[in-house]
Amino acid sequence: MTSASPETPAHRTRPQLGRKFALLWSASSISAVGDGMRDSSLPLLALAISDSPSAVSVVAVAGSLPWLLMALFGGVIADRFDRRRLMWTIDFGRAVIVLGFAACAFATTPPLALLAALSFVLACGETVFVNAATSNIPDVVRADQLDVANGRLQGGLLVGRMIGPLVGTSLFAIAAGWPFTVDGLSFALAAALVVGVGRSGAPKARTERRVMTEVREGVRWLYRHKQLRLVAALSAVAGGASALGITMMALLVTRTLHQPTWAFGAVLATGVAGGTVASMLAGRLAERMGRRARIILSFVLMGSALLLMGLSPSVFVVAPLFAIGNFGVVTWNVQAISLRQQTVPKELLGRVNSCYLMLTRIGMLVGAGLSGWIGSAVSVRTPIVISGAVLLAALIVIPRLGDLEPAPAPAAEEKPVGQPAR
Repeated sequence: MTSASPETPAHRTRPQLGRKFALLWSASSISAVGDGMRDSSLPLLALAISDSPSAVSVVAVAGSLPWLLMALFGGVIADRFDRRRLMWTIDFGRAVIVLGFAACAFATTPPLALLAALSFVLACGETVFVNAATSNIPDVVRADQLDVANGRLQGGLLVGRMIGPLVGTSLFAIAAGWPFTVDGLSFALAAALVVGVGRSGAPKARTERRVMTEVREGVRWLYRHKQLRLVAALSAVAGGASALGITMMALLVTRTLHQPTWAFGAVLATGVAGGTVASMLAGRLAERMGRRARIILSFVLMGSALLLMGLSPSVFVVAPLFAIGNFGVVTWNVQAISLRQQTVPKELLGRVNSCYLMLTRIGMLVGAGLSGWIGSAVSVRTPIVISGAVLLAALIVIPRLGDLEPAPAPAAEEKPVGQPAR
């Protein structure tokens, strides 16, 4: 037998992210299915209690408020304590709460106030959980694997969010308590998987410091870091513009294009498919394109897709465009998350993530609100066209981001005001 020649190129293999990442990915994906079931069942249950559209609105607003009221404090918690322990503790707690609500739903029709309370409490847990989960990934995979890892997490979330509503609405037709029962069990299973990962390498708690002092430290670090400040602003614009356009998608398909409701579901499914492809290709894109090029690609795809959807004469054009747009959304999310994980000091990552997520949520709330106003005042197509134009205009800012392949920033104690790595 002859040995392989030294010049023989090595076969490219799929990145091995390890057992810990596999457990975290499984927990995230299972929880996403449960979330999709609950998110599709809560509005149905609200409408069963009251025929008024405001009933659904009350539940939706209750689920959005924690991102404005306590997202920054969630970042402090994620930085103070062991992040994996936080994740499984929160999920076990959410399992108990949702299973208790399921028992109530089996026994009687719960009041609207209880639905709103459930939505609010679960979202409070989510603000801490998302911070802890995002901040924990650099402890699980190498820096050069972040794009691949974040891409796979995004893909699992997308598929889970697609499967969840389909299963949830089917179970709701049998009994209102079943979707919440399965959701509670999904939380418990996800928590057990995270327990199997072990402890994280998060900094030890510094309980002698004031909470607001730590909040200000995270806000100040992000504000003074020009590169990530611009990325956060881009994310707020992208979130607002996307919400501005996507909020009108159901009306575009069913009323403007005169399609049945199942056609809107088909459009959403193509969007999930496009995002899933982007999550699978995240690693390959990282090998072939620099981060700046990937960000430009994502904004071009998002903006062009929305602009053309707003002008489209047929659902057969809207569906593939929605898939292209979601490819851009996932590609952008992967770049923004990986850049934060590579740049922010570990002991500040939860707080910086919380600032970033809060800005994005504010952008989404503003975009969704403007969408209804513009759609009513002008036409359903107008906010979709405007959203695409805004995303394309945002390309002007990208050259100002500087070097997008940063080295890790210095520790917060040494230099709390980071500058973009060169």
